[in-house]
Amino acid sequence: MIITEILFWIVYFLLLYTTIFIGLVFFENGIQKNKKKLTKIPRVSILIPAYNEQDTIGKTIKSVLNLNYPKNKLDIIVINDGSTDKTEKIVKKFTKKGITLINQKNRGKAAALNNGLKHAKGEFVACLDADSVVEKNTLKKMVAYFSDNVHAVTPIMKVYRPKTLLQKLQQFEYTIAAFLKMILSSIDCIHVTPGPFTIYRTKTIKQLGGFDENSIVEDQEIAFRLQTHNKKIVQSTDGEALSIAPRNFRELFRQRSRWYRGSLLNLNKYRRMLFNPKYGDFGTFQLPSLLLGIFVAFFVLAMFVQNILIPIFRFFHQLFLINFDIKQMTYSGLIRLPTNLEIALFSLNIAKLILIMLFFVINIYWLMWAYKMTSEKMTVHKLIPLIFFFLIYYIIISFMWLGSIIELLMNKKGRW
Repeated sequence: MIITEILFWIVYFLLLYTTIFIGLVFFENGIQKNKKKLTKIPRVSILIPAYNEQDTIGKTIKSVLNLNYPKNKLDIIVINDGSTDKTEKIVKKFTKKGITLINQKNRGKAAALNNGLKHAKGEFVACLDADSVVEKNTLKKMVAYFSDNVHAVTPIMKVYRPKTLLQKLQQFEYTIAAFLKMILSSIDCIHVTPGPFTIYRTKTIKQLGGFDENSIVEDQEIAFRLQTHNKKIVQSTDGEALSIAPRNFRELFRQRSRWYRGSLLNLNKYRRMLFNPKYGDFGTFQLPSLLLGIFVAFFVLAMFVQNILIPIFRFFHQLFLINFDIKQMTYSGLIRLPTNLEIALFSLNIAKLILIMLFFVINIYWLMWAYKMTSEKMTVHKLIPLIFFFLIYYIIISFMWLGSIIELLMNKKGRW
């Protein structure tokens, strides 16, 4: 179809442009490792918002207590947002170790963070999701990134002890995302300050009015707000935070639906920044790239349905019409075997095949760099998940984008 052909080349051109731009930034600027060492130890307040986190809150608190940082320079505040499980009971066991517990009625994560922010005494405030842990040296490494013009530092996000295949697929996604953020950090294009241990300058966050309690992705909204005020956000290249990734499709969809709906709402809220040179590369490149990612997700979904699902449905429908008589099907010529179905994207010709293989090679190349820069190791047991990652993961994500749009249109609410 002519429309399909046109869309294919539009998507190819936009992806090629984005890839070349990121590549030029990487090879021109490189990734700057922070070489500063702390000459003084600033006070840091760590906020841990929690809602029904009885299975993970203990690990989270223990990781904070084990931080290689002077205890007299730390305020650790857990904000229990009306949990109905044993979260409060578990946290109380740590109060003797200096943990401050604040209980509030269920009002959402952003409200919990703002409540904790009222009690924060540190020059810097770190937000840590109650399903995440931090490496012992992460705080010292990340605080060292702050200078007069830096207002937030984000960690390298990793998956905590991936067990299921789905968690292992997300591990590749997190690794690539961390690497891309390292590149985009050099041109001030970070669009999200993730919940697992982003550190902010306390004064700045309070001046901006705290976290948006109406946003379902407060960590992205505050990043957009920082960008509108030209407050620099830096990606750490060595500080690590590990988050427990969704174990199954239900958990993954719940997470991604909130992320994707929140992203669309934030893009609409800050649409004045889109293509606006006043906001530098963030307005002219990063925000358009986010829109492109959404468009590509739906394009992949449409091509998957048109070129794989529909031919397979027709095949089995014809089988049904002849009562699943395989011999009749084969010799009558009325129907082709599955091996002859047009299950490749767009009935591939040589030019398209070369282009797709080119993007595959580029992705492998970026993945190798991502593993190097995030100190990950590629092992033999990761090869099978890697194949699944390239073959099906983005199709899964595309379906989740569709579900997220449906939930957005249904005006579904969600604060955690």
